[in-house]
Parts: sequence; structure tokens; C-alpha cells
Amino acid sequence: MQLTKSNYFSLEANRYYMSVSQFKGFLPAYGGCEARSMAELAGEYERPDKAAFMEGHYVHAWNEGTLAEFKANNPDLFSSRGPTAGQLKSNFQHCNKMIEVLENDPLVMKALAGQKEVIFTAELFGIKWKVMLDSYQPEAGIFADLKALKEIDGKFWNKEVQAYENFLDHYGYNIQMSVYAKVEQIVIGRDNPLLPHMVIVTKQDPPDHEIIYFDYDLIEQQLLIVAKHIERVKAVKSGEAAPDRCEKCDYCRQTKKLKHIKHYAELAVY
Repeated sequence: MQLTKSNYFSLEANRYYMSVSQFKGFLPAYGGCEARSMAELAGEYERPDKAAFMEGHYVHAWNEGTLAEFKANNPDLFSSRGPTAGQLKSNFQHCNKMIEVLENDPLVMKALAGQKEVIFTAELFGIKWKVMLDSYQPEAGIFADLKALKEIDGKFWNKEVQAYENFLDHYGYNIQMSVYAKVEQIVIGRDNPLLPHMVIVTKQDPPDHEIIYFDYDLIEQQLLIVAKHIERVKAVKSGEAAPDRCEKCDYCRQTKKLKHIKHYAELAVY
């Protein structure tokens, strides 16, 4: 299957290729659920759109140079009634502040320079992957991914290890950047991967921002995590193994059928 920007996020592309977001969607450690992921691939379920996702798309459209087109194609960004009719909704006006912070930092603009939304596909761990790099500068030895987050210093409780973790571990961004680096390396045939960079801008008022880079040791470490779980993911996606239900996600709540009555001591504290 030949990927383009127009079909990259299509159901057909998701069925044919593995992506980092799809991989994480199968793993409970990243809020994933096998049953929900398979329902999505079957076209039986779509996750509801959230304002946070649209805000991220807004900032990405700026980076790609297609913000005017994005606004034209998404009239829901604008208020339709009252004295603010025709104006950008307040949360997207704040996105403009986030963009202004990025535009006014020369180091950020240097990190985000280069080719935009570059697509690569390659076989990794016995399955075809697709990746899209927000900003690609092979001549400088880097690529960059742009993220809009609530905050940079937030901490998240990891139930499995009984410890707090940062947003990189919580959202699996370490895995994302490592897979992106490896796929690009395979396609180009370079000896070492490009150094991944992540440009962060927060939704705080005023917005905060940082540039984070990842080294070769982390890339290898995170690829080991992918290798540990990929066989199960492949088996479920191919239909060789039945998907497990998490019984906690939106899909499982919507399709839940009780099989027994719980004793009060079964309720989890964490």
C-alpha cells in the first residue's frame, strides 16, 4: 500500500501497517485495550473526538504551514453564536499564543526546520510500520516531533511499578521517538539513527516550552520494550489470538456485560 498524507490515518492504512499509536493502543500500560483496538480496526468503533486532539492538530497545522487550510476545513473552530460569532473559540485563540511562543524562540524554529510531515515505511520486528516525522533534517542528523501538552512537569502514577513517572514514559513518547528513528534508519540504510528531538509547548497561560533530545542508548532500550510485546500485538491483530478486554476504557464500558457480582473486597484502591 502506498501511503500519502491523505490516506496515512485511514482505516485501510491502519490495517495494513503498524504504527506507534496503534502499538500503544494494544498495551494496557499506555491506556490501551486489545478489544477496543480490534473494534477500531474492524470499523466497528471510533473514539470520540476530544478538544485536546484538535488543539494539537491546530499547532501541527501551523508547523506544516497549512494552518489557513486547517481553519477553512474545520468550521467548528469558530464560535457560531452570540457576540463572538465568527471568532476563534477561546481555546484555539490560546493555541495562537502557544504558536507565538514557538515562533519567537530561534532554537525552536531551528529544531522545527526542514521537511515537514515526512512518511517512512519499513519492516521492523516482522511487521510493516508507518511513521510520519513532523520535521525532518537528515543533513543536520536530527528529526523533531512537536507536542502540545497540559504541562511539562506533571507526574503520573504507574500502577504496575507503583511509582510516579513523567509524561515521556506515561504517554510512551520514548517508544515513539525510538521507533521513528529506527524506521528511518532502516529506510535510508544509515549506520546510526538520527537523533530524535521533541519540541514541547504547554497549554498553560503563559505557555511553557522545551526541546528534549534522545540518545542512542534510549533508542535501543525502548526498542527492547517493543520487541517484548510485539508478538502478542501481532497475534491479536492478525486474529491468531483473541483480544483481551480491559473493562475500563470507553469501548469496554459501552459494550460491558456483567458475568458475576463483585464482592466489596474486589474493588481496587489503585
